[in-house]
Amino acid sequence: MRIVSLLPSATDIVVALGAGGDLVGVSHSCSGEWDHLPKLTSTWIDTKASAAQIDRQVSTATRPLYQLDIAMLERLAPDVVISQSLCDVCAVPSGDVREAVLSLLNAPILVDLAPSRLADVPVCFGQVGEAIGRKRAATELRAKWDATLAEYDGRHAGTGLRVAFLDWLDPPFIAGHWIPDMLKTLGMTCLLGKSGEPSFKVGWDEVARTAPDIVIAACCGLDEAAAKAAAVPLDCPVLFLDGHMHFSRPSPALLPSIVMLSDAVSEFMELA
Repeated sequence: MRIVSLLPSATDIVVALGAGGDLVGVSHSCSGEWDHLPKLTSTWIDTKASAAQIDRQVSTATRPLYQLDIAMLERLAPDVVISQSLCDVCAVPSGDVREAVLSLLNAPILVDLAPSRLADVPVCFGQVGEAIGRKRAATELRAKWDATLAEYDGRHAGTGLRVAFLDWLDPPFIAGHWIPDMLKTLGMTCLLGKSGEPSFKVGWDEVARTAPDIVIAACCGLDEAAAKAAAVPLDCPVLFLDGHMHFSRPSPALLPSIVMLSDAVSEFMELA
């Protein structure tokens, strides 16, 4: 089995299903232990720029944010290509990938992931498991997922915490998709964010009017240090977390993330 993953969350799933050794190509965002593999995607966005500059580049773009190396894809001759149709700002759009796959002499299986809510994430385990011949591993991973969520269900229900969760800070964006579900699972109230809906831009005054007990800032694709570079002009506690590693990837990575989120909130409130 030769697998190409075009986004970090897909890579997470492949590895969790025990097929990491079958990966022959990944996205440019799959760094670290995957640096030895060919990168099938690239972007012209300056990811080292400030949050405001990155937002300006994305919002004023007149060309696609990402490029797919079709020649490399053909050389790798994958059996399975895993893409996404959830967010054109996060990775190569599925339409571009489908067009590229259909142009290949021997078209591979294309798996299109689109998890918009927390409950959709384990569905992706089954999609990938079916495509790569790891159905039993997918079933086991789903059981682990359900057990972890059950263990942390209502962990903070007695606190009454009202949380504003931001996945970008300059300008501020309220996190959506699976983030409100994670907060609800833990027993906290998510302010402004809507389950299953994309994140959206707001003004700081709008966030302030909700009177949050705590603001959690975990910027999409950025680590904790990068998030702290942006100011948060609110008169309430602010907890900075690593968005790239813990909240931007709808995959098995969300399991340790919900544990970490629960522990981080507990520790933070004890010190506040």
